[in-house]
Amino acid sequence: MKNILTNQKMQSVWKVIKWIFLILTNLLICLFVFAGLGFKEACVWVPEKFGNIPFEQILFTINTSVNGAGEGVMSEVWEACLKQPLLCAMSLLVFLFCFNTLFIYFKKNLLRRISLFLIFILSFAVFWDGFNDFSKQIGFYEYLNAYMHPSTLYEDYYVDPASLEYMFPEKKRNLIYIYLESMETSYADQEHGGALEESLIPELTKLATNKNTFTSGKGYTVLPSNGWTAASLVASTSGANLKTPIAQDDTDVEYQFMPGAYTLGQILEKEGYNQALLIGSDGSFGQRDLYFSQHGNYQIEDYYYAKEIEWIPENYRVWWGYEDKKLFDFAKEELLRLSKESEPFNFTMLTADTHFFDGALCPDCEHTYPDQYSNVIRCSSKRIGKFIQWVKKQDFYENTTIVIAGDHLTMDDEWALEHFGTDYQRKAYYTIINSPAEKQKDEDRELTAFDFYPTILTSLGVQYNGDRVGLGTNLYGTTPTLAEQLGSDELENQLKQFSIYYQEKILKSSK
Repeated sequence: MKNILTNQKMQSVWKVIKWIFLILTNLLICLFVFAGLGFKEACVWVPEKFGNIPFEQILFTINTSVNGAGEGVMSEVWEACLKQPLLCAMSLLVFLFCFNTLFIYFKKNLLRRISLFLIFILSFAVFWDGFNDFSKQIGFYEYLNAYMHPSTLYEDYYVDPASLEYMFPEKKRNLIYIYLESMETSYADQEHGGALEESLIPELTKLATNKNTFTSGKGYTVLPSNGWTAASLVASTSGANLKTPIAQDDTDVEYQFMPGAYTLGQILEKEGYNQALLIGSDGSFGQRDLYFSQHGNYQIEDYYYAKEIEWIPENYRVWWGYEDKKLFDFAKEELLRLSKESEPFNFTMLTADTHFFDGALCPDCEHTYPDQYSNVIRCSSKRIGKFIQWVKKQDFYENTTIVIAGDHLTMDDEWALEHFGTDYQRKAYYTIINSPAEKQKDEDRELTAFDFYPTILTSLGVQYNGDRVGLGTNLYGTTPTLAEQLGSDELENQLKQFSIYYQEKILKSSK
């Protein structure tokens, strides 16, 4: 009797195990189909919307917080990549339920198992086909190959900023650093080096004179490795590229942002500068708050800060947080406050209205062009022009250097393709206003975001040994930039590769 009960229990347990296995198999089949079809949809949507973005950007984004992403971005992902695959997967799940129920009812277990196995193989084939195509599209295999072949770029060319001595002028200059979201010189007319018949940025073009730039106002080269906001901010202020940490625990990733980097903010902090980062979005997006707070002790004045001090109402949200019109109003307020302090200031800000897709058009912006993005760009140029005019009228302007730079090329690839075509060489906008330094070379330079770091130091009257800081080169000097010395393609190729120095000295070390 005892053996019979034991056998019955074993049969019951085995029956439960079989049902669990059956359920998990069906769910896995649906998951494979959902993922495979999702990857297939993404193969079309990603290049249409973003162009040829590097895998490093994707890896960094999924490895960090995406809180605060702009309105419409996640909904676009849902509509374009997830909605139809999910509906297909759910329909397949219903089919599998009916399929298994029918075969179990008629006790065709062997036929059911063979059929289910074949369905499983087909579902995995769908997954692999989608994954393989998407991996090729985003450069995943290229990324793996680059990590298998280490570069010695840092060993050969990187000058550790912490190893240099910096001599500041007796009266230290203020710095206003304005990052412009997705701002290109391509938006200018052809007469001024742009791609359009009619300029969308005449105010910005007027600011980018030969005196204020090193490329006759034609912008700077955006390397794919620096081609998104967080990477651009890091490259231009640390002289190092942004790579996602590997072989580190979650605590390090969350709380230590490139601890071995020595940045512009840290140099200025050591000299007693008051530093603030003003952004109209969530500072935690892309871990910008960690980078600037850990490297220079910036006061982070983001979307939540604006609500906290009642710049905006508690329930207010437009675009990525609040619009640039308010951002520049708050910037004026902060600059007046900082200018009254006895210490010099470094005021850094980042616009957002010109972010993809289509930008955010304020009610006071004109509707001159048939598409919204052109109107947003035009409005942004006017707003920046008026802001600079205001700064020039302030008492602190005489002792202040102003740097304006696009963080990267626009990722609104549909719009760019329509307006620029495929042959035009696009470059990001920049200008350095009211610098006491003078250029030693008249010919146009080939520069990247790395070169802003030492060049900005020189524009503040700071002296240091040599012309190179990090991977950047002082553009006021005569030393070739790495883009000039190696070529921008080779420089990018080495940046994509694994670097032992970078992994050990910048991602792990602490200064």
